[in-house]
Amino acid sequence: MMTTAILFLLLANLLYAIGYALAKLLAADLDPIGITFLRSGLVLLAAAGLSFRLPDPAGAWRRAARPPRAWDQRLAAAALVVSSTISVFGYALLPFTEASALGFTGPIILTACGALLLRERVTPRRWLAVALGFAGMLAMLRPGGELFRPEAAVPIAGALLYALYQVLLRRLRGAATETDAMVQGAIAGVVLLGPLMPLVWRTPEGAVLALVLLYTAVQTAALAALAAAMRRGEVSALAPWHYARLVFAVALDAVLFARFPPAGALAGAALIAAGGLLLLVPERRRKAGR
Repeated sequence: MMTTAILFLLLANLLYAIGYALAKLLAADLDPIGITFLRSGLVLLAAAGLSFRLPDPAGAWRRAARPPRAWDQRLAAAALVVSSTISVFGYALLPFTEASALGFTGPIILTACGALLLRERVTPRRWLAVALGFAGMLAMLRPGGELFRPEAAVPIAGALLYALYQVLLRRLRGAATETDAMVQGAIAGVVLLGPLMPLVWRTPEGAVLALVLLYTAVQTAALAALAAAMRRGEVSALAPWHYARLVFAVALDAVLFARFPPAGALAGAALIAAGGLLLLVPERRRKAGR
């Protein structure tokens, strides 16, 4: 079960990295609020269309309007929408790899939340693994460096809300499905961001619209993979695996933006990888000794 959760989380992080790379490209033509609103609207339209192919379409709509543990699901959905919007702002303001690195404050928060809010057992090994990841992040974001500026607070705020979303999603395990998470997130996006659209709306045309559709598909698949991971594993145990997104971000930065990370970023990535290996190797030895 835990191996499956890790695989789902790695897939989610790969898809999120691709999605936010697409969002950075879209931010040149659309406002970040508009990007999230369009994604939410497209997901909601797709869900509405697919509901008519279900045995009980009316039941699907009733579940969307009144989901199990409704307020918990709506709070989680609101956290997701605000986090996604803030993150798009962050990727628009900062270089791609650096914006991704700042998002790695999330796993640190997830470990603490898993211990304090969900009463999960956090072993010293897990704390040490996450601490190594945090040290790697500091190596990338050293004071006096390129990222030591106010804009750096934007992706950190997004990471805080993203951590809250994952904790809430974990608490909903057994009550909410992956479909519930996607539908409630789409509803929250339309309801929360709709009133702001007259202020920021720009009509997407041609290639931009196609990019919006691709971004929506990738982010929706990432959300489904994340929900599947959270249903199968502990938040604190999965936390170090979020750092895999840094590897994906560095690769995408090179391929899409022709930008290569400096030595400090590579050193930070090595520390992050060391944290993940520290978490895994002892567990493999323990299994081998049984």
